[in-house]
Amino acid sequence: MEHSEVQIRDIWMSNFRNEMARIDSRLGTYNMIAFDMEFPGFLRNTPREASEEARYRDLKFNVDRLKPIQLGLTVFNNEGRIGGSWQFNFNDFDVTNDLQVGASIQLLRSNGINLEKNRLEGVDSRLFAFRLKEILANHGVIKWVTFHGLYDLGYLLRMLTQTYTPDSVVEFAKKVGEVLGSVYDVKFMAKYCNGLMDGLLGLEKLSKILMVERVGAAHQSGSDSLLTARVFFKMVKVYGLVRQAFEGFLFGIGTMIENKVNVLVVFDSPSYYYPCFKSHNYAVPMGHGASQVNPWYHHQSVRVLPRPLFLPVLPVI
Repeated sequence: MEHSEVQIRDIWMSNFRNEMARIDSRLGTYNMIAFDMEFPGFLRNTPREASEEARYRDLKFNVDRLKPIQLGLTVFNNEGRIGGSWQFNFNDFDVTNDLQVGASIQLLRSNGINLEKNRLEGVDSRLFAFRLKEILANHGVIKWVTFHGLYDLGYLLRMLTQTYTPDSVVEFAKKVGEVLGSVYDVKFMAKYCNGLMDGLLGLEKLSKILMVERVGAAHQSGSDSLLTARVFFKMVKVYGLVRQAFEGFLFGIGTMIENKVNVLVVFDSPSYYYPCFKSHNYAVPMGHGASQVNPWYHHQSVRVLPRPLFLPVLPVI
C-alpha cells in the first residue's frame, strides 16, 4: 500500500465487527503490528533519573487507575509494506467522572478526539480484547512495534488480561512476553543510530529527520501507530539495523521481554503436535538443524500455528 493510498479507519461499534474481520484477514499476510495508546495523562509523573523499580511503580499506579481512550493499530510486513491502519475509539472513559489530567484531556481535544462521541458510540475495550485474542489465536507469532512503549504496553496488557498490572517490572516483562511475545521499541533502537540524539527525540522530530511524512493528526493513535511503523522500517533500512538485536528491549527499563508465546508445531505427514516456546525452538526444515531440536522434525513442510492465549503449557512428550 503506497503512502498516498493509506487510510486510517476510525472504528466505532457500528463498524467494529467488519473491521476486526478485516484485521484478521490482513494478519495472514502482514505479521507486524505497530500500536499506540491514548490515555488521560499521568496522575504520577516519573523523574528522568528514577530507578527502574520507581519507574515501574509509577506505571502501575497510573495504568491501574486510568482508562484507555484510543488505540491505533497498523499492520505491516518485513518489507515495510502497510496492510492497513485502524483507530479504535473506546467508550470506557467518562470525562465527567473518571480520573484524568486536565492538560492531557485538553491536548487530546485540541487534536480532534471527541470524548463525548467516544462515550456514546465507541467500543467497549473488553469486547475489543476478547475479539483481538480470538484473532491472534488464528495466526503465527506477531511482532509488536511501539515508540517509547512502556505505557502503551501497560495499557494493552491490562486490557488483554482484564486484570491489574503485575506487581514488579520482572513480572510485567514476563507477562508481556507470554501474552504478546515479540516486542520492539523504536525509541530504544534510536539510541544506537548516529545523529538521533541517543534516543532522546520524540516521534515527530525523529520522523522529520528520517523524512517520513505523517498521515493524520499527532496525538491521535491511528496516525501515531502508522508513523511508528514507517519510522521503524526507515530506521532499519537507513542504518542497516539487525532487528533481532533489539527484540524485547524497551526505552526506560533494563529488564528484557522474552518472547514466550505458546505455539503448536504441526507436521503435514504424519501429524504430530507438541507445544514449544517459539523463542527457543524454531520450526525449520530438515537440513537446518531441525533434527537436533526434536527427532520428530523429519518433513520439509512445517507450519507453526498459535495456541489460544493464556492456556497452560503442556509438558513436551
